[in-house]
Amino acid sequence: MPFALLSTASSGLALLLSLWFLVGTWSNQSFESKLLKQQDEIQAHQLAIQAQQQQLQAQQQQIEGAAQLQNQIGPAMLRDLAQLSVTNKNNKITELLKKYGLEVNQTPAPTN
Repeated sequence: MPFALLSTASSGLALLLSLWFLVGTWSNQSFESKLLKQQDEIQAHQLAIQAQQQQLQAQQQQIEGAAQLQNQIGPAMLRDLAQLSVTNKNNKITELLKKYGLEVNQTPAPTN
């Protein structure tokens, strides 16, 4: 009799442990599924951020190129425009330059 009771108890314990293991496995699979979903979302966000960074970098390069062009050509172009306004006695160009804060010297520069 004690042998049968021990056998029944160990079978019951084995059944309970099996059920516990089964529930734990289902729970782990659920957590793993949620984790994979979160990782996919994070990866999608990272890809979107990388695309935005690339767009921003391209825009920054355009801005730097325009600023470089402005610094190289802008002053020379304004000087030439001021010189033309004096040479051709064009008051409209002179007024336009004054509007943007550039004073035009009305005496033409001596030519060599």
